[in-house]
Formats: sequence, structure tokens, C-alpha cells
Amino acid sequence: MDMNSYGTDTVADEDAYAGETNQTSHRYSPGQDEGGSCRANSRRGMTDSIKASYPPVESVRRALEILRTLNRLRIGTVGDLHAVTGLPKPTIVRMLDTLIADGYVARDNMCGGYRVTHRVKDLHAGYEGIAEVIEASRPFAIELTNSIKWPVGIGMLDGDAIAVHFWTGTISPWVHANTLLHNRPNLITSAMGRAYMAFCPEEERELLFQRIREKNSAFGSDQEAQHRALLANVRKKGYALRSPRTEPKRNITVAVPIRHGDMVLASMTVSFFITAVAPADVDERVIQPLKETVAKIESVIRFMRDGGSGMLPTSRDVSRMALAV
Repeated sequence: MDMNSYGTDTVADEDAYAGETNQTSHRYSPGQDEGGSCRANSRRGMTDSIKASYPPVESVRRALEILRTLNRLRIGTVGDLHAVTGLPKPTIVRMLDTLIADGYVARDNMCGGYRVTHRVKDLHAGYEGIAEVIEASRPFAIELTNSIKWPVGIGMLDGDAIAVHFWTGTISPWVHANTLLHNRPNLITSAMGRAYMAFCPEEERELLFQRIREKNSAFGSDQEAQHRALLANVRKKGYALRSPRTEPKRNITVAVPIRHGDMVLASMTVSFFITAVAPADVDERVIQPLKETVAKIESVIRFMRDGGSGMLPTSRDVSRMALAV
């Protein structure tokens, strides 16, 4: 890494970008207006994404098993479902009647049994996007923070900014903020935004430039030309740095895009104190581990989107897959 790169930036006159120079445009805290409380399962540094707070509700589990089985069978009778699940037939009938009442299943005599309806697509609609990225990324992001100690963030495009949806600050011994969750780094000065714009398809990049021009009259042709040159350099290096003019100036943020094919799904960052890592060591201690982590995540996303089922590949599995290629 260039020894002088901490304090320089190829985009000039950033202070002219009204509303664009702050790392975060706004943030919110979900549930802050809600009354009451609920027992959580995540003490600081001890999160477990699959550990339940309460014992499972068996009737819900049975209904989901019926729905999964029927979705796999396409069309099935009570006898078919009993043969696959082993559940009592009266239980299956009650579960089916409930699923019919909610619109997920239809009884169709012309098909000779039960079938799922179009509404099952609603169950999948919320998965593609941040839920999918977090499921694929979470163990590797935690592994990276445990290795290099610095917090890792994951953000996705949200209109004219990047929304931070995941952050390992709760397990980092060198965390530098209370939380970055729900912050919205902008596309011009943030590492996340720069990584996204540099690697997204050209057509999408042009639409993003159009949004920036429409929102900010101070973003003129000279600034746009300089930013395009910066993005070209980001593509060449394979990572982005946030603007050194962005507060807090004591920190550096490095971002790498998480991609699938030509699409950028998200940006992953590592943030650290300028004084903690010498510029000559940043590549070895931060950038390369970040790139390796993103490569593992992209392998898991390919596995998921290619129809892989069962347990997701672990870090060791991904390493074996890479060696087998």
C-alpha cells in the first residue's frame, strides 16, 4: 500500500458536496419507540444466530415441515405427506387446513390432492438480498474479526447510499464506535460506496451517477471526472478506501465488494486506527485477509444459488473446494 495514501484522495473539493461528505447521512434504532422487552440470546461477544431464546413451538415446526414437504412433492395427498413426514394423519389434516386458511396451500380435486399456491413465493421474497448475504457472510466475518481483531461491516445499496446491516463490533477488542448498524455511508466518500460503484455493472453505475447529479448540484463535471478516475483505480487495486476527509479522521476504512457474476451484492469493510497499522503493513494485515474472506463468501453464495442444500460450507470446506479446482 502506498505510504502516502492515508492522507490523499483523487477526488477534489469534497467539501462542496453538500450532504455528501458525512460518512453517515442518518441512522435509526429499530424498536426504540416500542414498549416492553423480550429476552434476547446475544450477550456482548457471545452471539449465536441459531440459538433459541425459548423452546420451539411444535405445532409451528409441524406446519413448516408439511409446507416444505408439499412444496417438494408439488402435489401430494394426506397419505403421501404421512409417508414422508411420519406425522399422524389427523395432525396433517389440521396443518393443511391452517395453511389453506392462510392461502399457502390449496386442495384441488382435479390434481388429486393438495398443492402449494403462489403465496409461498412470499416466504422467499425476503431472503434474496441482505438475509442471503448475511447468512453466507456471518461465520467468515466473525472469523476475520477474531483473526485481525478489527470490526467488519457489511452494507448493501439502499437508494443513494449504502445501508450497514451487519457489524462485528460486539466481538472486536479494538472497536472504535458504539455501533455502525443502520448507518448510511454515502456513495462518494465512503469505502463501501466507492467499492460498490467501482464494481457494479456499467449501466447501474451510470444510474447511480445520475442520482448523485440530481441530488447534489455541487457535483459538477470536474468532480464526476475525478470520481470516475478514482473508481477506475479502485477496480485496478481490487479495494476502496474511504475519503481521508471523512470523520473520524483517526480511522481508515477498507472495502471490498461481495459479488455474484457481474452483480455487486454488498460491500464488506474493515476499519482500523491509522496509528495502529503502518501503511506498509496494511496490505498484509488487512487488505489480503479481507479479500480472502470475501472470496470464501462468494464461494458460499455460488453454492447457495446453484441449488446447494443442507449445511452451508465452512471455511475449511471452502478451502478444500478451492484446492479441488
